[in-house]
Amino acid sequence: MTYRTITIKNLTTIAILATALLLAACQNGSVNQKGKQMPMAQTDSLIYKAMDIDYNRALLIVDSLEDIGALSETKLCFYRAQIHFKMGQELSAELYYKKALSTDELYREKPMLYYFAYDQLSTILTIKGDQQGALSNATEGYGYVQNDATQEGQHWKAVLLHDIGYCQMQLGRTAEAEKNFTHAYNTLKRLASQTGRYDEVYAWARVAYNIMDAYTTTDNFEEGEKWVVAAEEAINTLVALKDCPKLTAEEYMGSLNTHKAIVLVKTGQRQKAEEVYKQFLKSPYAQTSIGLVDNAEYLEKAERWSDLANLTPRLDSLATAWAMPKSMYYLKTYLVPFFNAYMKSGRTEKAMQTAQRIAESIDSVDRYERKHNAAELAIIFETQEKEAKIAEQARSLNKQRVYAGAATLILLIVFLTIFIIHRYQAARRLAEKNQELEQKNELLTIANARAEESSRMKTNFIRQISHEIRTPLNILNGFTQIITSPDAEQLQADEKADIQNRIAENTERITSLVNKMLELSEASSQTVIERTDDVPAMQIATQAVDSSAIRRSEHVSFSLDSTEAMESIILHTNLRYATRALTQLLDNAQKFTKQGSVTLRVLQQDGMTAFIVEDTGIGVPKQESEHIFAEFVQLDDYYDGTGIGLPVARSIARRLGGDIRFDASYTGGARFVMTLPCNPEADITK
Repeated sequence: MTYRTITIKNLTTIAILATALLLAACQNGSVNQKGKQMPMAQTDSLIYKAMDIDYNRALLIVDSLEDIGALSETKLCFYRAQIHFKMGQELSAELYYKKALSTDELYREKPMLYYFAYDQLSTILTIKGDQQGALSNATEGYGYVQNDATQEGQHWKAVLLHDIGYCQMQLGRTAEAEKNFTHAYNTLKRLASQTGRYDEVYAWARVAYNIMDAYTTTDNFEEGEKWVVAAEEAINTLVALKDCPKLTAEEYMGSLNTHKAIVLVKTGQRQKAEEVYKQFLKSPYAQTSIGLVDNAEYLEKAERWSDLANLTPRLDSLATAWAMPKSMYYLKTYLVPFFNAYMKSGRTEKAMQTAQRIAESIDSVDRYERKHNAAELAIIFETQEKEAKIAEQARSLNKQRVYAGAATLILLIVFLTIFIIHRYQAARRLAEKNQELEQKNELLTIANARAEESSRMKTNFIRQISHEIRTPLNILNGFTQIITSPDAEQLQADEKADIQNRIAENTERITSLVNKMLELSEASSQTVIERTDDVPAMQIATQAVDSSAIRRSEHVSFSLDSTEAMESIILHTNLRYATRALTQLLDNAQKFTKQGSVTLRVLQQDGMTAFIVEDTGIGVPKQESEHIFAEFVQLDDYYDGTGIGLPVARSIARRLGGDIRFDASYTGGARFVMTLPCNPEADITK
């Protein structure tokens, strides 16, 4: 792996860098004549300098080099992959690395970059959890470097062999991993001894550290003892070099001590582990943010729960300062250890608070993952769109050449004019047919994409419901254990009341979730609902208001408007289903009106009884007025919901002989109109 130190410079430096790019391009004739590639060292310098300043600037420079034809397509993909990986956009980096490796062009131009791309791609796949894919990729790269007898080839052969071993370790193939780790370690140690160069010693130390880490993360502590010794040798050699930065030395020594202490404590050598741990605490690295994380890792492995609980507030503040997104990594690395520390150290109240945070964070995890992946997919889509544009320009150029050739033939060979005209017409008809086929293919592609999106959203719905059911179940289980334990008699009356309230709340939450799952079948049902109730229209309205509890809302003011004539209107319908559909509309208005008002009006409209729900909330874009009635659609992920309320409500209304529509003419928020047929035998004039 390659790591770079990011520095922030002023706008003057950026301007100088941009000027250097233009001058370099002019010197190579790239501005006036495309296709002349700049020297590799020059492009490396420009791009890496930009990466030290701003990754977005680096992408702009790569785009500029593409526009002037200064780089091959393979090199462009390689540089973009590096930049996106450093930006934390692994999905985009994976795409570009795969494109760079799709041919052997980069291998012919610069084999070292080719090997580096395989190493980075293996790292990305490992981060994603695709250990099998990472292993396959590293093995393929190792096949290329095996034929390279140079010193650099030996270096990369060892690095890729270490990548293979790391994947094998995660897959439980310890014996194979041990063999590959040993070969990689010995090769890099030999190269470091022969050259004495900092980069070779650093590679040796880094790989030795990764091997040690592979054993500790997979709980192979007995076998990991010797690799702690091996890593210690490599890291001590690195730290002893004069050109080794002080921060690098402190980081490696501090992290080495925590790993060493973990292995010692897990192999029963607790006294030695404590000595190494105390040595770590005295180091400057222990006072850094990363050192604090290493400290917590040791305390967790050593099961020193009280000490870990004391450290937890600082870790929590650190995670907040880093503005860590609510991802699965955040839950696994921070909140779950916080909970364990508090629970196992007897701090039950803190543990329950942390459990509540975990429950509240679960919904945010899915939204974050979707937003994060959507942002990276947008970049991929822009890349594909750019490639499509280039292809279209190439097709346009080819068509112009055909026309020019035809015109030349007409001028030179007059007697072939008729033949050429007929041929051109045939070609045009064929082009039209091809265009029709392309349009049909596009329609099929769109339909397939929609089907896949529908399947994905349904899967997300089921997964979300599953998560939300497990959370209250876990809470119920925890409180049940508390009230059934021998210590339950010591609980105060207010504590018991609070536990009972929590149990009731979570029981009601599970019931609500089950009802949502049952509603899923209602959204696509075509069954006609039996209408056997003759009820006043206002009864439906009042029951829906009571069911939604909108009058008790603290953030919404509600009003119910109707005329005296509406008091006598009778509907021949199904009271339960009609109330349920109107309740969905009121719940929807309440949810998307954070602060404002909601109004329900009941009136006669085109021979039907109309229930009009207006709110002053966030509203709905006109172009989405029908899309919102599709299953699982949520226009704003920051609002809770399952995306089936409106489809269920419309399905019910239509099966009762009415409908629900969105009134796009209303601009004060959102307005939904539910219409139901009146009782034809009722006298509406009374």
